[in-house]
Amino acid sequence: MKGLRFPLTVLLALPLLASCVKPGNDPGPDPGPVPPAVTDKTPGFELFYKGSTMCFASFMQDLGLVYRENGSPKDPYASLKAHGANCVRLQLDQVPFGTYGGINIDWQGWNRVLADAKKARAQGLEIFLTMKPDYDVFTATGTHHNICPTAWQAYSETELGQAIHDWVYDRLAALAKEGIYPAIVAVGNEVNVGFCKPKTSAAADNFRTGRLLVYAHKAVREYAAEYNPACLSAIHIANPEKAAYSVNAYESSGAKDYDIVAVSYYPGANIGHSLPYADFTAMAKAFQKKIMVVETAYSFTTGTKDGTWMGDWCDNAYNYPDWDDAANAVNYTPAKQRAWLAALARDLKDGGAAGLITWGTESLPDMLTGKTQGHGVGLYTYPAAWAYGSTWENNSYWDFTNSNNLHEGVDWMLDVK
Repeated sequence: MKGLRFPLTVLLALPLLASCVKPGNDPGPDPGPVPPAVTDKTPGFELFYKGSTMCFASFMQDLGLVYRENGSPKDPYASLKAHGANCVRLQLDQVPFGTYGGINIDWQGWNRVLADAKKARAQGLEIFLTMKPDYDVFTATGTHHNICPTAWQAYSETELGQAIHDWVYDRLAALAKEGIYPAIVAVGNEVNVGFCKPKTSAAADNFRTGRLLVYAHKAVREYAAEYNPACLSAIHIANPEKAAYSVNAYESSGAKDYDIVAVSYYPGANIGHSLPYADFTAMAKAFQKKIMVVETAYSFTTGTKDGTWMGDWCDNAYNYPDWDDAANAVNYTPAKQRAWLAALARDLKDGGAAGLITWGTESLPDMLTGKTQGHGVGLYTYPAAWAYGSTWENNSYWDFTNSNNLHEGVDWMLDVK
């Protein structure tokens, strides 16, 4: 039989065809386009964060209180931005306050926080978001902090941790779908005083807190991977003096995956917080983490004008830096507030810290000039009789002795570049 003959082009193509049909080399269906990489939505550590809480602002505005600048009403978010702020702090609670004294106290509820976050972003302000899965129990004389929600009381520790994880991730993802990306997230508020405590009488258990924070931090990281890789995670502790013991307990319990040790720092004579380090540089070296002050205050006034008390009838909690108003009233001026906060911010920045946020500096009193005038518009900031009005207007950036006009204390943020 004569041999078969093939054109040269066919002979050259045979090895290629054979390689295409080898077992295991079938490419299968077209996988389609590769999804785009998740991009950073916030600046991470590229920014030194300067700002104020703004939890109460829109809540107070809805009750009829007015923020002013140079005699005219002005959006307080716009005022902060114009005077050097680059961030605000908001707080989202899982358990709502509800109604007290006829007022729906909703400044920490989802709808309010979402609306406030959009106001902040409209001004180009970043957001430090405190997420509070537990709640506070208010009594006639005070507060029990950070109690486990009733709906979670029967959970095992593992189930509780998962519930915290799921709530944190769900709310952050819901914010992302609204175009809101917090730059920093702290799960829990001053967690060294307790975190989801099983009952009001329970003592703080930092090791249990650390085990629960593992779930919280995991939720933040999962959210970041999906929506905003630059999102930073913080642990919030009351008093730098308490930080070392607390952080060591958290980390020994597995809570190591976070970026910032955030502290409340009130060095006045009453609360008496202290810094047990030479400076914030030394504190950062001790923790091998970025440090941030997310609560502090300095009073700009004692609240009287020509001998008349100008605030509402809720006694102000503290005056800083001293307790004795009569002896130290000279210290309470807008200029001295500005200088004290600027000095603290410079110390933090020189030490490589992440930033400084003041607490309650958006506070306004109810519209009255003394207890005898009654309840004005009926402002309650917390669901308790003692929380009628504002407890912090003497530390605000808006001067309630001068028609709620912005004063120069806010300009510490311009002084610190």
